Amino acid sequence: MKGEDLQGSVALWGYPGEEAYFSNLKVIPAKVKAVTNGGEASGAWDVKFASDYGGYDGSMILHRDSDTVKGTWSGAFGHDQPISGTWNNGYVELTFGGTWPGEKPAPMTATLAGWIDGDSANGRMKWKAEPMDSRWTMDCCSEEVSIFG
Repeated sequence: MKGEDLQGSVALWGYPGEEAYFSNLKVIPAKVKAVTNGGEASGAWDVKFASDYGGYDGSMILHRDSDTVKGTWSGAFGHDQPISGTWNNGYVELTFGGTWPGEKPAPMTATLAGWIDGDSANGRMKWKAEPMDSRWTMDCCSEEVSIFG
C-alpha cells in the first residue's frame, strides 16, 4: 500500500478463464517506506509494459494543470494518440486509445494507474481490447514546459 491512507485489503486473483491457486500466504506488516508523493507528471516519459502477450514500449509527453493531465502517446498501439487523465499528489490515472498490434489489429483503450516518485513511476495497466491486466514503468527523460496558462 502506498500513499497517505495506509489501510485496506489485499486481493489475489488470476487471469479471466484461468484457475488460480494460492497456499501458505502470509501478510506481514512492514515499516512504512518514504514516498516522494507529489512527483510531477509533466515531461517526456519513456514507458514500458510487461504482459502475458509480451513487452511493449512507447513514450508519453504529459502536461499537468492542477489535477488534470493531458498529452500524447507514441509507440506500440499508435503514434500521437491523445492522453487524458488525473493527478493527485503523485498518483496518476492516464487513458489513451490506439490499435492492438498483431495478426488481427483491433481498437483498444489502455488505462494506467500508479505513482510518480521523482523521475520514475510504476503501476498497473488495464486493456480494453484484450482481457488483461499488466504492469508498467516510466522513466522521465526530459522536462517539458506546461502548455496550460
